[in-house]
Parts: sequence; structure tokens; C-alpha cells
Amino acid sequence: MYFLYWPIFLKLMARMFTPRYFRPKFVIIVGLIIIPAILLLRLIVSFFQALDYILFPGFWRQEVKQPVFILSNPRSGSTFLHRMLEKDEQFTYFSLWQSLFNSITIYKLVCSISWADKNIGSPIGRLVDTIDCHFFKGWDGLHKAGLRYSEEDEFLFVSSFLAPGLVLFFPYLHEVPEIFSIDKLPEKARKRVVRNFRLSIQRHVYASGGQTFLAKNAVAGGRLGIYQEAFPDMRTIYIHSDILKSIASSLSVFSKPWSLHSPACFQRKYESMSVIEMVRTNYQGIISHRYNFAPENAVDIQYDNLVAEPEATVKSIYQHFSMPLSDVYQTSLIKDSTAAKSYKSNHVYAVEDYGFTTEEISQYIANQSAEDQLFDEKYHMLE
Repeated sequence: MYFLYWPIFLKLMARMFTPRYFRPKFVIIVGLIIIPAILLLRLIVSFFQALDYILFPGFWRQEVKQPVFILSNPRSGSTFLHRMLEKDEQFTYFSLWQSLFNSITIYKLVCSISWADKNIGSPIGRLVDTIDCHFFKGWDGLHKAGLRYSEEDEFLFVSSFLAPGLVLFFPYLHEVPEIFSIDKLPEKARKRVVRNFRLSIQRHVYASGGQTFLAKNAVAGGRLGIYQEAFPDMRTIYIHSDILKSIASSLSVFSKPWSLHSPACFQRKYESMSVIEMVRTNYQGIISHRYNFAPENAVDIQYDNLVAEPEATVKSIYQHFSMPLSDVYQTSLIKDSTAAKSYKSNHVYAVEDYGFTTEEISQYIANQSAEDQLFDEKYHMLE
């Protein structure tokens, strides 16, 4: 990725100091802690990525054949499906720490440190558990997260300030709408993003020994062109779900950090539009791009079917892609499916909790730009 994509970065920073958003707490936590931390991390990773060319010069020739990408609305089963599929040994995938530290050299260093740590009683492992407990406790019951848990490829883009996931830190993200569709970046910038995204996945696949790359992302609708240009033979699994339910749940999850760094705007309607716009553009982006994939490389599943019959749904995916289904993985799949059927969520989400009505949200989603005129027609063709 870019070390930093300045046009978007400067717009985000400028709004931090406007009368509407300027608050000392917000500037300190986001402007003086989170943003410098992201930039420092980006600098460190860039250094080790440069070392990759010296220590592992063959990685950029690594073949990435038919990677599988799970796409969905946010909060619509992509994590659930990913964590079932990731147990199949034919796949490799990002853990959160790997998306943060996307370098073969760092991977190797972490493996060596982990080996040594286990032989001295795992003090570093316990420290990581403590960090996970502290930083991800607020998402317990919503999205199980931690440095060693599988996660989206979103931080590859967050670190360059090119990702909708930045809504966690910037409640005014809808005021910088180009961030929701980086497929529309100027051609020179877009080509650079394609190249570096390809290299990021090549690094990971090289380090894993050449397995099939498995990814999931619930906000990638605006960059599917970049994905497909990087990997023309990519395979996609799209989970259809109720967008109104997705918006209600997303408002709950993505606005959680706002209560820490921007309590003055927490749960206010205007700022909540950032989350709604993120969901809307992702939703329309997926459908609009859906027919750019060859039929044999794309499969559509229903969220309700995934939840009610996870084993049958997963098997239908394997059948569609003609992927081998090992006996070992089938045993794991049966176990996961049984556990999933007994799970009951205690969370109830409603857009009314954020000052909206269902009618308002439905009307907002229905307001389409000229280039989205065929969206409804395309969607109904998929149903």
C-alpha cells in the first residue's frame, strides 16, 4: 500500500479541528495517540517488508491461485463462515497480528520468539492474552477478536488511510466519501494499491507454504475491482442478508469506540451516517461488481440458510467450486455445525436506538446515484 495516501489523510485530519468536531479528548486520543501509532507501525512494517526482498527474494514470484474471498454486509455471518472454513488445512488466512505485521521477516521472527517463549513458561503468550482481554473486551459477544484470532484484510488498507474501517476512529467518515470506493482513485494511485495488495497476499501465501488464501471482508464492496485486478481468478462467496438488520448491528459495533474518544457525538444521528454510508456503499458495491466474476468463480448463499444449516451450506460452496472436502475437515464441520445450531444470540439491535426510523433508513438506501440505477435489477436477479 501507500505509506500514506495524503489526499484522504489530510481531509480526515482537517475535519478533526473544525468547530463541529474539535474536542481535546478526541484530538489527544485519535490525533496524538492512535494516528501516530498507526504511522509508526506502518514505518516499522515497511522496513521489514524491504528486508523481505533481501531475505526472501522469491516471494514476489509466489503464485496465488484462486484465492477465496467471503463478502457480506457487516455483521452478516462472514466471520462465522470464515472460522468454519479456516479449519480446513488447504487454506491459509490472516490472523489479526499478521494483517498488522504483513512481512515474512516478521512472521519468521514471531515464530522463533513463540518457540522460545513456550520453552520458558509462555510469559509473552500471557502478555498477549492480557492485551487481548483489555483491548477487545468491549466486543465480547459481538465479534470475538484478538491478535491471534483470524481477521479481515482491512488493516492492510487502514494503515494507508484507505479503508472504511477507519470509521472506528473518525465518526465523520461520510464527509470523505471517496474512502468508501477506492476503486475510483486516480489510475496511478489505483495501480499502486493493486500492486501492493498483491504483494501483501503473496507474502502471506509464501510464508504459509503455498496454501489457498482465504479472506473475508464486510466493507470491501468499494474495492472489489482492485481485488479482481490483483487476482483475476479470485473466487467469491457472497452472503445475502437483511441490510436493515446489518445497519442496526453495525451501529452498535462500529460506534463503540466513539464512546471513548468522541462521547460528544456518541449515538447522534449525523455522525451515525458514517456507519450507514459504509454499509450502504459496501452493499451496493458488491452487487454492482457481482457480474464481473465468472459464474464458476462466484457463489451466493443466504444468511438464514447459513445459520440454520451451516454444514449443508458449506458443502454447497465446496461443490460449486469443485474443492476437495477431506474426511478430517468434514468431522470438524459437523462439530462446528452442531455447536452453531445450539447458539442463541442475546443481542437485539434496532436503528431506533440511534434516532432513526426504519422508513428513514430504507429511503436513504433507495436514493441512488446515476451510476447505481441498475442496482435493484441486479439484486433481484441474484435472489
